[in-house]
Amino acid sequence: MSIASRVRHPNLVQFIGATKVGNPLILTELMSTSLNHEIRRNRLSNEEILSIAQDVALGLNYLHLFKPEPIIHRDVSSPNVLLKRCSGAAGYEAKVADYGTAKVVQANSTSTGTVMPGNVAYAAREARDPEQHSPAMDVYSYSVLLMEMNLRSQPEMTIAERARQSGSVSWSDMKSLIQRGLKADPRARPTMAQVVESLKRMKI
Repeated sequence: MSIASRVRHPNLVQFIGATKVGNPLILTELMSTSLNHEIRRNRLSNEEILSIAQDVALGLNYLHLFKPEPIIHRDVSSPNVLLKRCSGAAGYEAKVADYGTAKVVQANSTSTGTVMPGNVAYAAREARDPEQHSPAMDVYSYSVLLMEMNLRSQPEMTIAERARQSGSVSWSDMKSLIQRGLKADPRARPTMAQVVESLKRMKI
């Protein structure tokens, strides 16, 4: 609630309010469906994939550039991307939800908390070590999310299997971006700002 109440961006699900009386209740804006549900139900067009990818990247980039300290989502996955139908080729408006595992990156902190937060199928290698948690973790998970949208299949459960799975993506520009984001070394991955720029230049 602390993080959700501080952030405001068109591609983050808007926090409206909460109560701690009785059973905790959090009120957010209403979205129509989740990306996970739509992937299982429909084949997304390349236009829809690119639009959703851009929306999610913009939301995550906002978190990573948040002042005074960056915020790592740490649970980027298709159930945590919510969608609302819109007109035009874009098809959907996408927003990032669920800050249950999000953490503020504090300069003087030696640890950012939970070991292996979020969904293991989207987790980078460094997720096991809280001292190595950084925005690059979200970039890795986001790349798995892109692969899931393109292949319409669940991410593999190991890092090596996911790397092989990425080779099945037929959209060459998207495949290149995915594979850059799946690099084992966090420093070799693009930043989310660089991802946003790559998506702007991407050919359908």
